[in-house]
Amino acid sequence: MDEIIDNKVLETNSEEIESLKAELATNDRFLIVELKEAIQSWEDYISEVQLKFKFPTTCLDSMDRYLDWIRDLEWLDKDGYVLIIYRYLDFLKDDPKLKKEIITDFTDVILPFWQEEVKDVVVNGKAKPFMVYLVD
Repeated sequence: MDEIIDNKVLETNSEEIESLKAELATNDRFLIVELKEAIQSWEDYISEVQLKFKFPTTCLDSMDRYLDWIRDLEWLDKDGYVLIIYRYLDFLKDDPKLKKEIITDFTDVILPFWQEEVKDVVVNGKAKPFMVYLVD
């Protein structure tokens, strides 16, 4: 029977995220990406994401390319992914439209892909956990 995967965007605090990181540190099959810098623009966000997820090409000029790469990640050879966005209240605080778009892309496109769609659109595609934590 397949393991049930429930990918989500969750709000949390510093104490809970440290506990989660300690738990995940025991499993090197998960990639933990942390955005600690003050992200205030698309350029800030995508520069960090493409570096830490090791995208094969830049996505600075293309949100579509970003969405393609974040739904691939084959080159990482991991069993799951965790994205932690620290200081979420300050994240893109001067661009609430972009902030909403990025989070909506996770809830509506990226996380459902990794939870279910990957099995239908990728040869030998396997559902994988992908969690996003928004830390206050």
